[in-house]
Amino acid sequence: MLDKLIKYFVYATKGHITKTQLIKFLYLADLYSVKWTGEQLTQLDWYYYRFGPWNEDIDSALNKINGKEISIESEYNTVFIKLGVEAENIEFLQLPLSLKLMLDNIRREWAGSGQDKISQLLDYVYNTAPMIDVKKKHKPEEKVKLNLQLEREKLIKELD
Repeated sequence: MLDKLIKYFVYATKGHITKTQLIKFLYLADLYSVKWTGEQLTQLDWYYYRFGPWNEDIDSALNKINGKEISIESEYNTVFIKLGVEAENIEFLQLPLSLKLMLDNIRREWAGSGQDKISQLLDYVYNTAPMIDVKKKHKPEEKVKLNLQLEREKLIKELD
């Protein structure tokens, strides 16, 4: 599923996405899925590391499809994930409509260039329940597993 989600966000943004945005989008996709269904979309163990949600398997997945469906390019201090020579249409990913709607909400809300857009995305991600919980107890250089279930617990409390 990780490969499909990566491709979805790169295809849906027409290759105008930074690696930072992509990682945050993947985190939000898993977080929202846990929030509403109790289950993650990916098998990633998310960690708080260097200020944000992270998992080393994302780099492996990106490297596996780099040069094919996506193209990884660095400019200045930013890594861009662009459309590759073998990029397909989103429809080829065969994602359920409900999942596409959720992913598209993430893309519509947070995609785009400019420091304001990135800052808003980072602020939102850093204020999710799993991130708040870990930031209170740990330093950015520590690698600490995030508990995505905290977002679901927060929702359940709000609904009671």
